[in-house]
Amino acid sequence: MSLQNVDLKYKYRSDKDRIHADFYDKCLQEASQYDRAVGYFTSNSLSLIAKGLEAFFEKDGTIRMIVNPHLTFEDVEAIELGYKAKYDVISRALLRQIEMSEESIREDALNTLAWLIYQNKLEIKVAFTNNNSLYHEKFGVFYDKQGNRVAFSGSANETVGGMQNNFEKIDVFWRENDMERIEDMVVDFENLWSDKTNGLTIVEIPDILKETIIGYKKGGTPIKPPKQIIKPRPYQQEAIDAVVNNNWSGILEMATGTGKTITSLLISNEFFQQRGRIFLIIIVPFTHLVGQWEKNCQDMTYKNITNCFGAKKSWVNKLQTDVRDFNLGLIEKHVAITTYKTASSPEFNQLISKLRGKSFLIADECHYFGVKSLRDNMFGNIEAKLGLSATPDRWWDEEGTRYIEDFFGSTVYEYDMKMAIDNGALTEYIYTPYVMDMTDEEIGDYEKLTKRLIHLYSDEKANKEEISEVNRKRSLLISKAERKKELLFSIFAGKQKEEVSHTLVYCAPGEVNTITGELSSMGYRVHRFDSKVPLDEREKILEAFDLGSIQILVAIKCLDEGVDVPSTKVAYFLASTSNPREFVQRRGRILRKYPNKNLAQIYDFIVLPSNASDQMYKSIASKELPRFAEFSRYAINNFNARDVVGKELKRYSLEYLMDKLPWEVYNEFKKMEVLE
Repeated sequence: MSLQNVDLKYKYRSDKDRIHADFYDKCLQEASQYDRAVGYFTSNSLSLIAKGLEAFFEKDGTIRMIVNPHLTFEDVEAIELGYKAKYDVISRALLRQIEMSEESIREDALNTLAWLIYQNKLEIKVAFTNNNSLYHEKFGVFYDKQGNRVAFSGSANETVGGMQNNFEKIDVFWRENDMERIEDMVVDFENLWSDKTNGLTIVEIPDILKETIIGYKKGGTPIKPPKQIIKPRPYQQEAIDAVVNNNWSGILEMATGTGKTITSLLISNEFFQQRGRIFLIIIVPFTHLVGQWEKNCQDMTYKNITNCFGAKKSWVNKLQTDVRDFNLGLIEKHVAITTYKTASSPEFNQLISKLRGKSFLIADECHYFGVKSLRDNMFGNIEAKLGLSATPDRWWDEEGTRYIEDFFGSTVYEYDMKMAIDNGALTEYIYTPYVMDMTDEEIGDYEKLTKRLIHLYSDEKANKEEISEVNRKRSLLISKAERKKELLFSIFAGKQKEEVSHTLVYCAPGEVNTITGELSSMGYRVHRFDSKVPLDEREKILEAFDLGSIQILVAIKCLDEGVDVPSTKVAYFLASTSNPREFVQRRGRILRKYPNKNLAQIYDFIVLPSNASDQMYKSIASKELPRFAEFSRYAINNFNARDVVGKELKRYSLEYLMDKLPWEVYNEFKKMEVLE
């Protein structure tokens, strides 16, 4: 299809034609690009040409528009008197128009405008004359993928009045003898867009306006996005083949950020293609991941989805009907998404156990599948079982790890961090370790807790819970070391504030308020991101972070698993447990690919207290350095990072600790337990 297929007239006039339906709509259905210079534009005009827009955006079409800012007399007066910069006046004038639109324009039209801008399908620039007169020309050009063009000019604005209500006329040019006119309009528009037109100044749509418009965006796009077929990357195809060849079972041990979710859904699609039917069960760690998986399922053509979490009355009856209809052959393709908490409930287990054939289980972050509450599950009849995790082994839980392997089978495909970085699936990164001391008070408290632990370990009747609690308090002393915050604040005090963006700060429990408050008082746009932030606000916060409206997010654990923040470029690790699952996943999230992101930076606050005894120094170093070993080995500045830490360790002859990876240390501890 192309613009050559459109039955065009040399003019359209309101006495005989419906300009929006007879011209705009038809051209949009065949075009792939639309350039428009216009005096006035309102979002409600989009609702008149919705049919054409739908076809237009299915072809991944884009619109470029030059508009007049609608300045009032007061705005013009302010410009003439030099009281305000033109750019600021225009921003306010346009904002005023958008605020009025919220009341006067139908909500869906404004939502459409918001989504077009948000998805970079509509670019708007603002034109104003250098003598403060009115910019009022009106012309446009449609393009298709074959290189055909249709140009037009006339009295119609890009408003409901211009398209439908007013008496308007436009002249249309598409024939061979119109080529000179068409080329002239193309050149005029390109000169406008690049701000090369005498007597006019063209500016980008102000960021403040763009953010305000996008703020009107609702949860779903009113215009169907282009239907894109997701094709597996070579490494994803290898994972698919590995699972298929292992009788539809196994664990994908893939680095965080490399697309485990999409890979698993591609595998489920392959299962459907081969078996003809599928009832897909997806288990996720947290409720906020249910919606994320639902969206991914929709992108992979799954339409019938039941979310099972929260109050049982909200999902039990629906799931019961879904299982019954699937067993009767009334539905061929269905998805149930749940959390590990709900998956362990008797109601969910009983319903899933009734499934008859062609069922497929995906366990996201499958290390959670080893929890005791799930070991008596009734999922044994499920035909295909797939576990996903960058770190499937459970930390200090051998029994749980064995159960995971017994249920899913062993790892059938591995795609580690080095492979992902080398293949361009993840971003390269610079790793900067900061070596920290502890205060004398912190050293004293750490020594007391160590003595208490020694006493407990020597007591055969010691309470394991008390041992765990003392260990937790001792670890927290390192996580909350006062010198970390002092250094963090001095770093940010020395930065140019507007150059800071897309930055994460991981801190210890109980320190979010302190760090957020201090950074805010310095003038940074900072927001907390922890369990106290309501689920319905998290998406808005992450969206503002992507846009740069929020410069810094301060988090504890909420960004550890499943939450996508690919725009992150810089991360500060003030606190982290010794569990590699936590810090490995945090690193993976920071290294996700994102437009204009070529390099990530990780700053790690490592406690190596020079004011401690040699024995305490070694004990703390043994806990802190496995993270250093893991982070430094794939960093592009590996040797520089090792030089910084090596100098500190040399005095104690502990340089070998820089090469001790987390699981190596873990296995050494396990061997020591056996020997004891």
